[in-house]
Amino acid sequence: MKLDYAVTLADWKAAIRLHMRQKLGRRIHLAIFNFVIPVLAVLGLGYIVFANSTGQSGVVDELVMPVTVLVLISILIPIMRNFAIRKSFKGMFPPSETGPGYSLDIDNERILSVRPGSGEAKYFWTGICGVAQDNKITLLYISDILFLGIPTRVLSPADRTELYDLIARNVVRKQK
Repeated sequence: MKLDYAVTLADWKAAIRLHMRQKLGRRIHLAIFNFVIPVLAVLGLGYIVFANSTGQSGVVDELVMPVTVLVLISILIPIMRNFAIRKSFKGMFPPSETGPGYSLDIDNERILSVRPGSGEAKYFWTGICGVAQDNKITLLYISDILFLGIPTRVLSPADRTELYDLIARNVVRKQK
């Protein structure tokens, strides 16, 4: 099976999202920065308003700085994360005039990954240590943090079946 495609920012975001959901530590990290800190910031702001309206100025004075820090973290972390994702995408997949941007040749023995103008790499199925997939992307893990992403949009139904069969024969067998 040969796939030629350009990786889009949406594909990269989907890959990062799926990658972040694969380990408990990453999930906890996301939960803290996406849910816990913003909730604490909102609750803190609400309590400051309540304490101020009931005349508890001492409590307000003590809480202003920690709540301000929580609000800033709640605002800045998503902005910084979005900036980092865009920057990593531009670094990993610079615009190229020499071809579609990415090419994978997958067979029963190996995966040949080619980026025109950058280089090529050959991965044998014995080197693939894990697989993660959802309805947007399939990740073939080369190590705990390095992966090859295959967007679902570039796979025909026949390609999808062939890829899943190759994964079932070569990767799942190792994980048992």
